[in-house]
Amino acid sequence: MSDSTEENPLFAIEYDSSDESTPDTTEKVPRDFQSEENFQAVKREWKARSESGEIHKTLPLLPLNPRSKPQTAQFLYAIEELYFYRRFEEARKLSERILEQDDLMEDFRAVVEKYERRCGERLRAGREKGEEEK
Repeated sequence: MSDSTEENPLFAIEYDSSDESTPDTTEKVPRDFQSEENFQAVKREWKARSESGEIHKTLPLLPLNPRSKPQTAQFLYAIEELYFYRRFEEARKLSERILEQDDLMEDFRAVVEKYERRCGERLRAGREKGEEEK
């Protein structure tokens, strides 16, 4: 065996540090930078989105993907919007349809169950109030 390091493959590793010593010539732009031209283009095209209780009409068909946060959030927004507009029966029915799915995330299921329960309570309170007024 030879003691020469040139023959030993362990020490035959080449390292070129020229990549590290070369200065970066690309100009760094902040993440939140937007040119005036881009801003004006966005400003011209931008329209305020106004929701009026119709999110539930734009929902994808069930079953929903329980691992998709945007999709579960969209269903939750629809229930919350119906509840806000006091359309408790529609919110309860949508909640029931969602809860028929077995593989929902626990926290999402808990929130939907809570809205289903609240809507049922509101509907019962409304019926009782209506009966008292008669």
